[in-house]
Parts: sequence; C-alpha cells; structure tokens
Amino acid sequence: TKGILAVIVPILWAAFVLLSLFPTTTAQTFAWEIKPPLTAMIMGAGYIGGSYQFLYAIFGHKWHRVAPAFLPVTSFTIFMLIATLLHWDRFIHSHATFYIWLVVYILTPFVVPWMWWNNRRADPGTLEANDLTVPYPIRLGFGLAGGIGLLFWIYSFLFPQNLIPLWPWTVTPLTMRILCGWGSLLGVGGMVLYFEKRWSAWRYGLQSIGIWQGLVVLAGISRQQDF
Repeated sequence: TKGILAVIVPILWAAFVLLSLFPTTTAQTFAWEIKPPLTAMIMGAGYIGGSYQFLYAIFGHKWHRVAPAFLPVTSFTIFMLIATLLHWDRFIHSHATFYIWLVVYILTPFVVPWMWWNNRRADPGTLEANDLTVPYPIRLGFGLAGGIGLLFWIYSFLFPQNLIPLWPWTVTPLTMRILCGWGSLLGVGGMVLYFEKRWSAWRYGLQSIGIWQGLVVLAGISRQQDF
C-alpha cells in the first residue's frame, strides 16, 4: 500500500501544478481542455487535498487513521473512469497526460478498494490512547448528508443536462460529470464516517477536506470573472 501510494502522490502533485497553478494552459498540458479555469483550479485543489491524507498513509503507522478515505476515493475513481469513457472524444489523445489519466483511472477503481480490503486486518477497532469518541448525532448528520448528497450526485451524473443550467459557472457535460465525481467523494465519505466513532479516524480526513475546500475558496476569489 505504501509503495502504491508513493507512486500516486507525485501524480496528484503534478495534477495540482498543472490545474491550479496553470489553469489557463490545459489545452497544451492536460488530458483535455478545461474551461473556464475555475473548474481546473477546483480539480487541482481536490488532488492536493487528497495527497495530504495519502502522505500520512505512506509515513504513518496506524491504518484506521486513513482507512475512511479509501472507499470515497474508490467512488471518485469510478466516476472518473465512466466519465472518460462517455466523453472519449473530448480528450486530447496526443497528450502524454491523457495516457497517464487513462492508466490511473483504469487501475485505481480496482487498486484502491483492494488496498482498503487488504489492510482491514491492521485495524484493531479500538480507541487510541487519549482518543475521543465522536458523538452519535454528529455521525448521524454526516451519514445522512453523505447519503442524500451521493444520491444527488449520482442523479446529476446520469442527467448532467438538468444541472448545467443551474450551475454558477459554465460547465460542459464532461466537466459536470467530473464535478459529480468529486461530490460523490464527499457523499461516500460522510456515509463511511457514520460507522466510525474514533476521532483519530476522522482527523486526517477532515484536515484533507479543509485543505481542499480552502483552496476552492481561493480559486473562487481569484477567478471571479468565471462566475
């Protein structure tokens, strides 16, 4: 698991650089041209946020601290693979980044859940020393919000044309489905956390999401013209 993630993290960093730092050059550097730049920056923010938790998985020693990330990421990768196949003609097949994208999203829908399944035995299921228990109402709130959100994002993925006119900036069917994939990550994440009472298993995931959403806010501020 650590070896696989050591390969994935640099790819996430590269995606962050291409999408968030150079969002206007995706036609030359990325798997497909993303317009407006705000969408690219939001994607890049998600990748760097995810790398934060994977870094802990590489250097940490307690599986349960990162385990809740793997099923949400599985959902995300499935959405990405299906969106790629549905919009194959939108991708720039002459770019090396397209083939990196394709290989990543062919493999990860299988590799990521395998890592989750294979490492479950490393979790004793007990509280750490000085750990806290997340109150049930909070877990229930996350679970309900995640479940409702997941249904919304699945519907929107299946029928993107219904959400596109309501979106606050211009999106295509492809980018709408890509954004639905990011939304599904949050939805499944909320549902997973409902079953996890240990604060030590929540901490790094929430920090990862905090990094992601903080960068989303900065992207919105810097690209106000895209709304």
